[in-house]
Amino acid sequence: MLEFAREHALGLLAAALMHAALIAALVVGLPQAERPVEPVARPPVQAVAVSEADLRAAEQRRDEALAAEQRRREEAERQRQEEARRAAEAERERQAQIQRQREQQAAEAKAAAEREAREREAAAAAERAAEAKRAEEARQAEAARKAEQARKEAEARARAEAEARAKAEAEARRKAEEAARAEAARKAEEARIQAQRQQELAAQIEAEQRRMALQQSSEYALWLGAIQDQVARNWNRPPSARPGLDCEVRVQLIPGMQVVNTEIVRCNGDEAVRRSIVAAVERASPLPRPPDPALFERTIVFDFKPED
Repeated sequence: MLEFAREHALGLLAAALMHAALIAALVVGLPQAERPVEPVARPPVQAVAVSEADLRAAEQRRDEALAAEQRRREEAERQRQEEARRAAEAERERQAQIQRQREQQAAEAKAAAEREAREREAAAAAERAAEAKRAEEARQAEAARKAEQARKEAEARARAEAEARAKAEAEARRKAEEAARAEAARKAEEARIQAQRQQELAAQIEAEQRRMALQQSSEYALWLGAIQDQVARNWNRPPSARPGLDCEVRVQLIPGMQVVNTEIVRCNGDEAVRRSIVAAVERASPLPRPPDPALFERTIVFDFKPED
C-alpha cells in the first residue's frame, strides 16, 4: 500500500485537489440557509441553485478526471515498466556485453597463454633438439677423437713392436756375434793359456830340475847355511829354551831379500821359543843374497838348530 501511495502520489494529490474544488463549488453553490450564519451582518447575497444535472456533470467530470488520471497513471506505469524493461534489457545487454568481453578477454588470454605455451614448448623443443644435436655432435667428435687416438696408439704400438722386434733381432744378432767372438776368443785364450801352461810347465819343470840340481849343489847349501848363521846371531835365547832345540822355519822373501813373512812349521820348543825365532828372522832381514841369482826363491825352508 505504501509502495502504491509513493508511486501514485502525484495522481492522488491531483484527485484530492479536484475533490476539494468540487466541495468548494458545492459549498459555494449551497442555499444561503444551509450556510453558517455569520455573526456580522452582511449585505444580502442572491442564492444560486445547484441542479442534479450539475452534480451529475460534476460527478462525471470527476469520474472522467479520475479515469484520465487512472489512464495517465497506467500509461506512466506502463512507460515506467517499459523503461524498466528497457533498462533491464539494456543492463542485461550491458552485462551480456561485459560477459562477452570477459569471455573474449578470457578466450584471448587463454589463446595467448596457449600460444605462449606452444611457443615455450616449441622453444624448449628447439632447445632440446639443439642440445641433442650438440650432444650428438660432441659424441661423434669424441668418438672420432677416440678412434683417432686408438688409431695413433695402434700405430704407435705397431711401431714400438716393430722397433722392439728389430731391436731384439739386432740384440740377438749382436749377442750371437758377441758370443761367437767370445767363443772364438775363449778358444783362442784357452789355446794360448794351454800353450802358456805348457810353456810354463816346461819352464817350471826345467826350473825345478835346475833348482833341485842347485839345491843339491854346494852353493845352495852354503847360502842356506849363511842364512841360518845370520838368524842365529840375531836370536835371543829365552830361558825356556832346552838343549837340542830343532825347528823348521819357512820364510817368504822379496827379490831384495827382505823378509815379508815368517812361519814356524815344526819346533820342539814352547811358544816363547817360537816367538824368539820369528823375532830373530825379522831382525836378520834382509837375509844374505845367494851367490848365484838363479838360486833365489821367494819361499825358503831351513832348519834352525842353534847348537849346531
